[in-house]
Amino acid sequence: MKKVILLDIDGVLVHHGGYRAALHATLNHFASLMGLSNFDFPEEKLAELEKHGIFSEWDMVPLLLATLWNDILSHRADLNLPADLFSAAVMIGHNANGYIPRELVIPEFEFIAGQYPAEAALQHGCFPFIPMDLRVNILSQSRNIKLSQTMRLFQHYSLGSRVFSETYNMPVEVETESFLQHDRSNINHEVRSKLLQPHIHLAGLTARPSAPPREVDDSHFGYAPEAEIALELVGLADIPLIAFGKLEYLAAQRGLDPGALLKPSPVHALAATAAALTGDEWAGLQSAADWFQTGKLNGVFSTLPREFELFVVEDTMGGIRSTQAAGEILRQNGFDITTHTLGLTSGSASKVEAFSLAGIRHFENWETLIAELGL
Repeated sequence: MKKVILLDIDGVLVHHGGYRAALHATLNHFASLMGLSNFDFPEEKLAELEKHGIFSEWDMVPLLLATLWNDILSHRADLNLPADLFSAAVMIGHNANGYIPRELVIPEFEFIAGQYPAEAALQHGCFPFIPMDLRVNILSQSRNIKLSQTMRLFQHYSLGSRVFSETYNMPVEVETESFLQHDRSNINHEVRSKLLQPHIHLAGLTARPSAPPREVDDSHFGYAPEAEIALELVGLADIPLIAFGKLEYLAAQRGLDPGALLKPSPVHALAATAAALTGDEWAGLQSAADWFQTGKLNGVFSTLPREFELFVVEDTMGGIRSTQAAGEILRQNGFDITTHTLGLTSGSASKVEAFSLAGIRHFENWETLIAELGL
């Protein structure tokens, strides 16, 4: 029987040292402006965010920065702060009077369908000690390279200054190399060979930035090929890929919000499943969007085999929920498929806990997971 295997990138195919290094560099940049060069944003806080379903560094950075500032400002609520983040950082540092939070307490808030977590935190009134104009600038538009100062700074460190300028046609604000060089492959030759078998249909399923669908000829201006770089690193450059840039391109064509298409939305896994079976990213994306807009599963789905096994390998719950929902939609439309959700923990206690609570089979490494794929 045919097997479709959807593969997350960060934490599954690659050890995402680059993104983590870029995240810390971004936060440390703001801490340095505040005169807190030795302040530590501990890894357990990142694990805490992931445990609550916040996986993107584009949300982690503003949420952690806002947590730090809100704590400091709870002791100095009288400051008249500018809306510009860099200027605000300097002023907060000058007026902190040596106060440094002992622990960052990230507020809990409910997600809002179709909104990114940082925006949801804003809508729920989190971080009340930060003036509203500054709070909006920290938390809103977290994927808008022109409006989000945190995203723009993170992209400098992620891509490197030269590629940042070439990708976005914007002036360089920080001179830096690309931190993606810290990434390393999580799979070896043996695992890759087992995945690349004739009856296996693979696709990448990731929130990483990417180029547009490979079948379209439009300009790649503004699209950072970070997902493609990762697939090349692990030796899977030729498999179909449904990443954030592809969803952004689709959303722009359809007048949609890309956040509503990204995992855990079933659109993400539906598009990846179709792309895996056909090799056509754009056809899969369009047909998944048709379902999203009409509730009907037509287009390329009418050409797919009616029976196959659908696997997803993830290190967080976003892609698992997307694939579970996509599998149910396919079954409701006459497909005879079995969905298998597999978690990869890489020894992380927080990931083990999250998968255990959700009843997801999980494995510490690829060597123990590969047998579960039946390869």
